[in-house]
Amino acid sequence: MLEEVLVTAQKRTENVQDIPISISVVDAALIDNFTIRTTTDLADSVPGLVIQHTPQNLAQVTVRGLGTGSASESLDQSVGLFIDGIWTGRIREFQASLFDLERVEVIKGSQNTLLGKNTSLGALSIVSVRPGDELAGYLQADYETEFGSVYTTGAVDLPSALGNYRLAFNYVDEAGYVDNRATGNEVPEREQSTLRIGASFVLGNDGDLYASYQYDDLRIRGDTFQPDVDQLGFMLGMDPGADIGLDRDKHAFTSYGSKGEADDEQTTHRATLHYEQGLGDMTFTSLSGWSDYDNHRLTDTDFLSVDYLTSIFASDYEQFTQEFRLASPTGKRFDYLLGVYYHDSTLEYANITDSAFPPPYTLGPLPIDAASLKTYDQDTRVLAGFGQLRLYLGSDWQLGVGLRYTDEEKDAVWGRERLRSGGFLADILADLLAPEVPPSDLSRSEHNLDGSLSLQYDVSNELMGYLSWANGSKSGGFTNDVAVPEEAEFDTEEAETTELGLKWQLAGGSGLLNAAVFNTDIDDFQVVSFIGTGFLTSTVPARSRGLELETRWIVTPDLVLGASATYSDAEETDTGQRLPYAPQWSASVDGSWVLPVPGNQLQWRLEGAINYRDEQYQQLGETSLDGALTLVNLRLSVADPGGGWELALVGRNLLDESSSFGFGFPYFGGQLVPAGTTTIGSLSRPRTLALQGRYRF
Repeated sequence: MLEEVLVTAQKRTENVQDIPISISVVDAALIDNFTIRTTTDLADSVPGLVIQHTPQNLAQVTVRGLGTGSASESLDQSVGLFIDGIWTGRIREFQASLFDLERVEVIKGSQNTLLGKNTSLGALSIVSVRPGDELAGYLQADYETEFGSVYTTGAVDLPSALGNYRLAFNYVDEAGYVDNRATGNEVPEREQSTLRIGASFVLGNDGDLYASYQYDDLRIRGDTFQPDVDQLGFMLGMDPGADIGLDRDKHAFTSYGSKGEADDEQTTHRATLHYEQGLGDMTFTSLSGWSDYDNHRLTDTDFLSVDYLTSIFASDYEQFTQEFRLASPTGKRFDYLLGVYYHDSTLEYANITDSAFPPPYTLGPLPIDAASLKTYDQDTRVLAGFGQLRLYLGSDWQLGVGLRYTDEEKDAVWGRERLRSGGFLADILADLLAPEVPPSDLSRSEHNLDGSLSLQYDVSNELMGYLSWANGSKSGGFTNDVAVPEEAEFDTEEAETTELGLKWQLAGGSGLLNAAVFNTDIDDFQVVSFIGTGFLTSTVPARSRGLELETRWIVTPDLVLGASATYSDAEETDTGQRLPYAPQWSASVDGSWVLPVPGNQLQWRLEGAINYRDEQYQQLGETSLDGALTLVNLRLSVADPGGGWELALVGRNLLDESSSFGFGFPYFGGQLVPAGTTTIGSLSRPRTLALQGRYRF
């Protein structure tokens, strides 16, 4: 039989086949076997999920073709990120390292009722391994042969009379794959060190306490962005040595950065306290979370070997959340879950933009020559109450009703000062594009009511169908990527999702077939397009509708095959144009085959996956087309049948295909001359082969 997959998407531990929600679950084996250490790599394995990073290493996240995009750091996301139940959905936190996990749940559709806090279009839930009650552990190391990247991870359980403890670590030393001829460096270089300490305690007869602390240190030096199109010769005119066209070479330098490269450094602290107490047949849960990150980054925004345009960013974010829940027992005529949620966070953000373009690269007679410092500080407070009721109508029908009320307040201070003047004429242009603004107070309060309904029919113990409806809100607020604070405020985004689906276990549990059709409508969808130095936020009506399929089979005791696919037609409803990062088709086929080695106490294991994504546009107006992508990954290993050790050869992107991220150059070919005549782009990581070893004890 297929292994039971348990999830906590509804704040209870449940079989994914028993709940009326579309969820893709990525298990720990896939993550470790193919060395998936970032959310970007994770998205390649999940149809309907797209995560793409910009030059500032901000994530563009969409589910079923809908999502806020990378946005400015002051914007909330409509696809939430949760780590061990704690909302961590700031855009910089999608840099979190994936390691020592039980699973990742990709939850699709509006989920505000129970998950809350900006999950109107879906959520990613990362679940870490808890401490075990026996002395055990593992160590895994990967060496990538083409570029020399090294990945190591491991964990150990330390049980004691005073509780059980688990120490886990992850280290990434990822070499670059693009040759920067101006600096002699291979970029981007990514170094990330993460340590997590977890402890669990039994308190009395019915109490359990879990505490964890995680430290993460990340540095990314350099990027792969380079001029892609230069029809009018602007880029070559500014830098005769420019490398035009997307390839494995670039020619860029900045005197501001270490070793002449763009730079990104981030330190993150994260702590969780999860307490669960039985109260008769009820369960009380307290979930506390604290996190803090400090980020500094520099972007060589002219993407050339000249110092004509540079952007420097700093952001410091701290949050505390507290949730209390009371859950009734299941298995009676009805069950319910009630909760309250509190959130308090502070964001301190600063951005220096320094432009120094020489003639003839001016706007008429006005030079583009100035430097300014923009500051933005924001305090957010959220208080919410929520509940869900499930009624069992006879033995076959279930009716679910959910409601969440949220009160949210945001207070911000927005300002800009001139750091350098390029002269009288340059100041005229600077006053138009980036005027000096004294620190200005902004304040916003909103009250949102989100709800959900579901009707589930159990045809048999193996087959169930469901119809669900939910509305979800993404809070409004202020963007720091406008000229003046009077233009900064934007309103709440509300989504409404309807879904019809079935979940079917076949052949006595040896197979499954899941299917769903969905429709999501948004009146004021916030679309964010990257323009090099910042982001352009537009509000449009949008819709996504389509279908999802998933199947998995145990063909023989040694062979398991699976497949899944998503079709989503995501578009602006008033123009019919496709939205950015909204491929119509995406699919995945995977398999695992175990074969004993004749005459030896060993096993061969062959695992593989083919992941496909349709072509997608990367900017509004159906521009910056990124072609279809097919990723083929294979892993061949020899292992001890008892699981003690394993040696493997891992190939990723064996067809050596590339995806790209592109946009119009902000000062010339994207705005001041016809769009598309000068664009910037980057290529994804090419084919890699790695030697992998794993030892369990």
